[in-house]
Amino acid sequence: MAKKKKTSAPAPAWYKHTWWLIPMIAILIYIPSFNADFTLDDVLIVEDNTFVKSLDQIPAIWTSHYWAGKVDATDTGLYRPLTLTTYNLQYALTGESPAAFHILNILLHALVCLMVMTMASLLFLDFRLVIISGLLFAIHPIHTEAVAGIVGRAEILAALFILTSMVCYHQWRQKGEIKWLVLMLVSTLAAITSKEHGFLMIAIMALQETYYYFTTKTFSWSERKKWIAFGSVAILSLGMWMVRSSITGPTASHELWANVGSADRMATSVRTSAEYIGLHLWPFPLSADYWIDEVPIVGFGNVKVLFGVFVILGMLSLAYYLRRKLPVASWGILFFFLMLLPVSNFVFAAGFLKAERILYIPSIGLILLMSVMLTKVLDLKSGRIPGFILLGLFLLLFTWRSWTRSGDWKNNYTLAVATLQTSPNSPRFNNMMGLELRAQNKNDEALAFFEKAVQANPNHVPALVNLGMQYSYFNRQQEAGDLLEKALTLEPGTLATYANLMSVYRTTGAHDKNIAIAEKAMQRFPQSAAIMWNAANAYQLAGNMARANEIRAKALAIDPNIGGGK
Repeated sequence: MAKKKKTSAPAPAWYKHTWWLIPMIAILIYIPSFNADFTLDDVLIVEDNTFVKSLDQIPAIWTSHYWAGKVDATDTGLYRPLTLTTYNLQYALTGESPAAFHILNILLHALVCLMVMTMASLLFLDFRLVIISGLLFAIHPIHTEAVAGIVGRAEILAALFILTSMVCYHQWRQKGEIKWLVLMLVSTLAAITSKEHGFLMIAIMALQETYYYFTTKTFSWSERKKWIAFGSVAILSLGMWMVRSSITGPTASHELWANVGSADRMATSVRTSAEYIGLHLWPFPLSADYWIDEVPIVGFGNVKVLFGVFVILGMLSLAYYLRRKLPVASWGILFFFLMLLPVSNFVFAAGFLKAERILYIPSIGLILLMSVMLTKVLDLKSGRIPGFILLGLFLLLFTWRSWTRSGDWKNNYTLAVATLQTSPNSPRFNNMMGLELRAQNKNDEALAFFEKAVQANPNHVPALVNLGMQYSYFNRQQEAGDLLEKALTLEPGTLATYANLMSVYRTTGAHDKNIAIAEKAMQRFPQSAAIMWNAANAYQLAGNMARANEIRAKALAIDPNIGGGK
C-alpha cells in the first residue's frame, strides 16, 4: 500500500504575497502587446465577425459553429460558443478597440496562473511547487501566441475552467458539499463550450484519481462521491457532444495533410511532439507558422521520428517508474500527453502542422514536472545553490523571451517580419507580408511576396487570389484570370475569389463570363451586399439594366451605404 503523501515544510511568511505577485508578473510581462492590433485570425473571429457585433447574435452563437459569423466560412467543425460570447459581450462594452481585447486576454492569463497555483496547492501540498509552477507558467514563452493573439482566448478559457473543475472535484471529494459538485459541472460545461479539450474532463478526473491512489493510504475506488461526480460529468459530456454534433460539420484540416497517409501523419506527429517537449526547456525557435520546411512530413523510418519515439516512450516509462516515488511528476507527464493528444495530429489531422498556441493547456503538466524536478534539486544537500542558479536562469531566459516575443504581435506587419525569419517559405506569411506591403503602396515588393507564397504552395487559395489581384493591378489580366479561376476550382466557397474574378472579367470586357460568375456568386452568397453590387455592375455592363437595377436594389437592402447609397 502506498504511503500517505508527505507535506513540505511550513510556508514562510512571505509566501502569501506570491498569490498576488505572480499574477501581477503574468500581466506585466505582456505589456508589449497591450496596444497591439488585431492580427491573423483575430480579424476574422473578432473584427469582421458578424456574430460579435450585436448582442442580438448571442442566441445564434450558441446554435452555430465557431466560424459561422464569417460569410464564406468553410471550416464548420468547431463549436466554441462561450469564447465567442465573451467577444460579443466585450464588443458591446468596449467597442472594437483591440487593446481592450488584448488586455482581457492578459487578465485571463493571470487568472489561469492563479488557478495553476490553487490546483498545485490543494493537490500537491508543497508551497515551493506552487511558487515555481505559478512563475514558470506566468512567464513561459510558449504561451505568447495564446495570450498575445486574441483568438488564443479559447485556450485560456478552457485552461481556466479545466483547472477550476479539478479544484472543485478535489473539494467535492474532501468535503462532500453539493456546491462543489455544482461548480465542477458548471466549470466543465464552460470548458467544453470554450474549446474541445473540455470533453477530456472525465479523463482528467481519472488521472486525478490515479494520483490520489498513489498518495493516499485510505484510498477507495468505491466511494459514492466519486461515482456521482464521474457519472454527472459523463452525462454532461455526452449531452454536449450530441449538441455539438447536431451543429457542426467536418473540421478543415491543414492543406498539406490532404494526400498524406495516416502512418506518415502519425510519424510526423511523433516528431513534433518531441519538439514540443524540447520547447519547454529551450523555447527557440518560436514561430507563428511552421511550413513543410520546418515540419517535413516523413515516415517512421526517419531518424528524428525514431528519436521522437525514444523521447516519448522514455517520458511515459519515467511516469510509470515515478508513480509511487514521485507521483506529482507522473501526473505532470501524463497530463501533458493527455491534453496534447487531440491536437497532436496523431489521432486525426488538425488545421496545422505544428503550433505553439495548442501547448497552453498541455504545458501545465510539463511545467509541474519541471517545477518538481527543481524542488528535488533544491532538496539536495549540495543542490541548493545550483538549484537557485538554474531556476534564476530559467526565469531570466523566459522573461526576456516572452517580453520580446509578445511584441511581435503588435500588428500583422511586425508578426510577418518575425515569422518569415523562422519560416521564410511560409505561404501564409509571405501572403500576409504581400498584403501589408500592398497597403503601404509598395506594389512591386508586394508582388514578389505573393509570388513566393504561390511558389511555396501552388494551391494556397488566399495567395492565389492576392497574386491574381496584384497581376490585375499591373494589367496582367490574363494571368490574373487564370490564377483566380484556379482558386475558384480549388475552393469554390471564398467570396474574395468571386469578387476579384468579376473585376478581371469586367476589365477585359468578358461580359458573358462576368455574368456567369456573378450568378454563381449570388447563389452562394445571397446576403453579401458586395457580391450583389458587383453582379449588378456585370449586368449593367452587358446592357441588361432591368436585371442590374433589380440586383442593385437587393444590395442596398442589405447595406444601404454600399456604393455611396442611393
